Amino acid sequence: MDQNNEEKLKQFAQEKEGIVGPPITPIPGGVNPIPMAQSRDPQNELGWERLKITDLPTQGLFYPEGTEIVIRSATAGEIRHWSTLNEDDIFALDDMLNYVLERCCSLKFPDGKFSSWRDIKEVDRFYIILAIRERTFVKGDNKLQAKVSETEKIDIVKDMVDYITFDDRVMRFYSPEERCIILPFKSSGKKVRVFLPSAGVTNWLKNYINRKRQAGEPLDEDFVGYAPFVIGDWRGLNDSSYEKFVLDSNSWSAEEYSVLTEVKKIFSETINPVLKYKDKNGGERVIPLNFQGGIKSIFLISDPFSKLG
Repeated sequence: MDQNNEEKLKQFAQEKEGIVGPPITPIPGGVNPIPMAQSRDPQNELGWERLKITDLPTQGLFYPEGTEIVIRSATAGEIRHWSTLNEDDIFALDDMLNYVLERCCSLKFPDGKFSSWRDIKEVDRFYIILAIRERTFVKGDNKLQAKVSETEKIDIVKDMVDYITFDDRVMRFYSPEERCIILPFKSSGKKVRVFLPSAGVTNWLKNYINRKRQAGEPLDEDFVGYAPFVIGDWRGLNDSSYEKFVLDSNSWSAEEYSVLTEVKKIFSETINPVLKYKDKNGGERVIPLNFQGGIKSIFLISDPFSKLG
C-alpha cells in the first residue's frame, strides 16, 4: 500500500473517531493491517473468517445490533513477537493480548460507524484469542490443554469458553436499544448507564493510572474501580474527559453508590470467563480459564521437539 493511500485511510479514520492512535507495538517485520471498517467487505477478503457474535461469552448483547466480527490467523512475525511475552508482567500480558486483537481481529458496526478492537468487551477477549489460535493451527497439531486434576488434562477449544451468566436483578434493566444497563433511581429520577468493560477503556485506564503513579500525581483511587463500568466508550477519552467523570461521581448519592457497588460486584464476578467441559462420567464441569504451560502456549507449540527429526 503506498503512502498516499495510507494517508487517505488515516484521514478517514480521524474523521470517524477523532484521532488515530499508534499501534500498541510495532508489528515485527510487517505492516499494520487495515481495520475492517476502513477496508472492503471482509467476506471478500482472503484469509478472514466471520465469527458468530452470539457465540461470544456476552452473546453479543453489549454490542450494537448488527455488529460483525472477523478474524484471521496470526503470522509468523506476530507469533515471534508473542514469544517474547513475560508472563509475570500483568501489564505486558494485557498489551500482548491486545496486540493480537489489534492485528488479527476486526469489528464492523452497522451503518458504517467506525469500530475498533478497542470495542471488544473484556470478557470476550479470550474467546476471540482462542478462535484466532484455532485458525492459526488449522491442522490441530498444536493442542492447548488445561489440567483438571493431578492425573487428567483436557484439550481446550474456543467453544469451551462458557457464556457468562447475567444476574436477573441487573438484566431486568438491560436496554436492547442502547445495549447497556440503565438504572432508574426512584427518588431522583436519575438514570445511570452501566456497561461491560471494553478493551479500549480498560487499556486507557491502565496507561492513565501508571502514568499518574509514576509521576507522583494525585489519583482518585475510589473512582478507578467504577470507571470501567460507567465509561461506555474509549473514543474521546482523555485526561480532561476522565476528570469530568470523576467530578460527576462526587455528586453520586448514597443510593447511587449502594446500587453501583452491588452492580459492580455482580459484573466483576460475572466477567471472569470459565471453561466448561464434561468429565469421564459425562457430568458437566467448570474450571477457571487457564492453560498447561502458561499463557504463552496459546501461540507457541506446546511440544516443539516433536516437530524435529
